[in-house]
Amino acid sequence: MSDLAITYFNQTQMMLLDLHSSVLRHLMATESMEEARKGNQDTVELFDGVVQRDGIRDVCSVGLDRVKLKLQGNIRAIETYEVLIDIAAGAFLQISKQALSIAYGERENAPPGPSVSSTCIRDLIWHGRNQSMHYEETRLMPVLNEQGKVIKGKGRSSWVETFQKLNDQRPDRFEMSPPYRSLAKDVLDTLEWTYDYAKFERDMRNLLGVHT
Repeated sequence: MSDLAITYFNQTQMMLLDLHSSVLRHLMATESMEEARKGNQDTVELFDGVVQRDGIRDVCSVGLDRVKLKLQGNIRAIETYEVLIDIAAGAFLQISKQALSIAYGERENAPPGPSVSSTCIRDLIWHGRNQSMHYEETRLMPVLNEQGKVIKGKGRSSWVETFQKLNDQRPDRFEMSPPYRSLAKDVLDTLEWTYDYAKFERDMRNLLGVHT
């Protein structure tokens, strides 16, 4: 157990709570906006059907254009909320990983914690943080030089193997194909932390060697 790591984790509690609340707020906003999007999408399809069937384009066009603008706004808002969720989730994982780094240094020195799907809590935190911070640099295969050796610093991204295994189990998540995106929210979901801050705190304190 590292006193420095425990102190760091305790000092970041307010920030962690704020980040967790931010994720939940934006999830609720996303759900609300998705309902609005579906309603506007249904309206657009209904208007389009009337226009095609009865040919009353002039009568419907103004209302249809207005609803289409609302629909576009819904889609943009949902995309924005998803970005904000991943930013907050990534920062959440950053603090968690930093506490483990302070306590143990290298990932291999930290206890794995309970198994989660095909991996463990420690590796999900570590790889989830790294992927969320550097997803745009994802390399599925190492870059080789003319001699067929891996160029220093150009190996396969550290999170790829773990996330590919998770994707095999959950085909709709952890996709390792372009365009790459942050998977921080997917990591929180897999850890069952998204809606349960108490579980997050228990898991972290167990990893840090604090047993309450």
